Amino acid sequence: MHDLTGTVVAIIDDAEEGRAAVAALAQEQFTAELLHGEEGRAHLTEEDEKGLAAVAKKIALAFGDEVRIVDRLDKALENGRSVVSVDVEDDEEQAARVAKILEEHGGHDMWRLGEWSFNRVGPEGSGEG
Repeated sequence: MHDLTGTVVAIIDDAEEGRAAVAALAQEQFTAELLHGEEGRAHLTEEDEKGLAAVAKKIALAFGDEVRIVDRLDKALENGRSVVSVDVEDDEEQAARVAKILEEHGGHDMWRLGEWSFNRVGPEGSGEG
């Protein structure tokens, strides 16, 4: 597991496309992780200081109810979708490159998570359904 501060996360509906996205990102020298199923859901709720839940707690403290991002990701995993998380530098250009690769593989509902902030990147999709 990697530190999710400075990470772009996206929902990908098809697990094969999720694996293809991770492979395409690796070819571009990005570190990516594919979350799927109950194991992925467990990763979202880990209580250590490096899990997505820890980042979400920081976001919730800073912005209030944005913890909904984690709920949306969890719901997607519960419904058989995948979540891809990608390490990015604090660089808009890298985040845009990652978003483009994820979009090419069906990625939607994308966010760039910072230590104290988040930004939507890429298209909004059907992650809540």
